[in-house]
Parts: sequence; C-alpha cells; structure tokens
Amino acid sequence: MRFKRAVQRYGRTPEPETPYQRAGQVWDERIGAARVQARNWRIMALGGLALSGALSSGLLWQSMQSRVVPYVVEVDRLGEARAVAPVAEDYRPTDPQIAWHLGRFVGNVRSISLDPVLMRENWLAAYDFVTERGEVFLGEYARSANPFGQVGLRTVSVQVTSVVRASDRSFQVKWTETMYERGALGETSRWTGILAVAINPPSSAEALRKNPLGLYVDAIDWSRELDVAPPSPAPAPAASPAAQPDLPGFEADADASPDERNSQ
Repeated sequence: MRFKRAVQRYGRTPEPETPYQRAGQVWDERIGAARVQARNWRIMALGGLALSGALSSGLLWQSMQSRVVPYVVEVDRLGEARAVAPVAEDYRPTDPQIAWHLGRFVGNVRSISLDPVLMRENWLAAYDFVTERGEVFLGEYARSANPFGQVGLRTVSVQVTSVVRASDRSFQVKWTETMYERGALGETSRWTGILAVAINPPSSAEALRKNPLGLYVDAIDWSRELDVAPPSPAPAPAASPAAQPDLPGFEADADASPDERNSQ
C-alpha cells in the first residue's frame, strides 16, 4: 500500500488588518491621486509654456524678416502714371531707365553749384548708386579735382547729350559741361565716359527708397574730348579789274577829265 506524503505549501501569511491600516490606505489613495493630478498638470503647464515660447520665437523671427515688394511706375512726359506693376524677382531695368539714372548720376557728380548744401545732397545721392569699387573712384576724384573747393568761385552745368549701351554691362555717356566764373560764361567742354553697371535688387526699405531699381555703377572711366577748331573759311580771291573793251579812243577817254568825257 502506497502512502502519499503530504505536500507542504508555504504561503504568505496574511497581515492582520486593523482600522488604522484601512484609514491609512484610504488616505494614501487620496493623496496619491492628488499627486498624480498635480504631476499631470505640471506636465501640461510645462508643455504649454514650451509651446508659447516656440510661438513667440516664431513671431519674433517673422517680424524681423523684412519683406520689401518694389513696384515700377511708368509715367509719361507729363508725369502721369501709365502702368503700375510689382517688380518680379528676375526684373531687369530697361535701357531708357538705366540711361535716365546714369544721366542723373553724371550730373550729380560733375556739376558744381553755388549752394554747398545742394552740392552735398547731389554727392550723397550719387553714393547711393555706386558699389564699393565706385565709392573708391568717387573718393579719389573728390581728392584730386576738389570740386567742393570751387564752390562760390565757379559753377559748372552738365547737359547729357547721349547714353547708349556699349556692352552687356557698360554704357557710353556723353555730356557737355559749361563753366561760369562769377556769372560770366567761361569755357565749354565735351566729355565721354564709360560706366559699368551692376544690378542688385534692394533688400531693405531704405535701399528701396534710395535705389528702387537696384542699379549700381561699378566702374567709371571718363575723359575730355579734344576740342577741334572748325576750319577757317578760305579768304575770298581779290576781284580782278573788269576787262576793258578794245575800242579805238578808249585810252584817250580814260585819261580825259569827266567834263571832257561829257563834252565828247
């Protein structure tokens, strides 16, 4: 006869439950729920703060990004607008537009006014249309020619006669300079210049106001034309004496006095 051995199972001895333990468990559950809720609210608050910071940074960056939309207004001879359109990104100024600005640039630099304030404004306007290379040329010209030192002594008026394209980046400008000394007309000279231009669209409101087309003079080379005197007219030949008729007695009549010729 086989006898089975009793299996001993070692279980966890239940702890005695007291009213104090039940009250503590209820309190822990209540405090634990409050802590979990507080933790969730802290996570939401931190997430909202991070989102607000990201949005604020984006708005600040957007406000710092200046977007300038230039417009080109075409006017007629009377100054009335004929066409208004925004400038495309690949906009290229036309030759008449470039010619007008180059003529104005030459007039601002080469002319000499009696008013030093006006002359300074002309030069500042000219500096708005040159690159760094062009600024170097204007500085050297101002030091060598000293146009500001001639203010009050003489005036020079500039009349642009032609502006034609010389190459893809250069234009030939011809102008006439008339000098006046103390109100009296002085000499008149003709000049020719080659101006290399560069197109750089404006990127700020200030640059758009000063140079709306983004046209800049990069290189300047001008020289005075030779003054060739017009040929003097040839002297008129001396009038030869009229041929005398070969008549008998003409010599005697020529030697006679007027009374004798009348009597004859």
